[in-house]
Amino acid sequence: MFMKWVSVNNGSLNETFELWEADERLANISFSGRTRFARMVSRLGKRIFSFEDKGIFSRKKLIRNEYGIRMGKVEELKPGSGKGVVEMDGRKYVFVYNQDENGELTLFDESMQRNLLTCSFHSITQRLGKTKSLLLNGRFASLLLVLCWYALQPHSASSAQGMMKQPDLLLP
Repeated sequence: MFMKWVSVNNGSLNETFELWEADERLANISFSGRTRFARMVSRLGKRIFSFEDKGIFSRKKLIRNEYGIRMGKVEELKPGSGKGVVEMDGRKYVFVYNQDENGELTLFDESMQRNLLTCSFHSITQRLGKTKSLLLNGRFASLLLVLCWYALQPHSASSAQGMMKQPDLLLP
């Protein structure tokens, strides 16, 4: 599965991004410039997410749903390495982000045996800015968490078909 994030700001106070797969827009996410909330609209419905920074020495970004329930977190293994761990719904995944080369992020299962998805952040890397740690840029971590949440949902049509072929990805 190959996806990409595209910035679609139209001069408003909100930052807006779209998630695309081939020629299909999968989701739209809008970040308020004044709050830590984001509004997402997709074929899975409308959701509101909040994001929270944790840790001083080991930075983490948490994602919560509209009810304040923690859904997951992202943590960079070593600042500037482009590698880290995403925990979503109690499962762990490993990501590798190639910021300097092509702006692509690859998400693997915890053992790094299977590539679950690849997503290009290339078209928005200028908007995100280059930082020593990926998690210092709140938008990158937030977009990564929303990407993982969306892509790993069993009710999205493309994910559901892929998961039926891989029964170990099905939730109990």
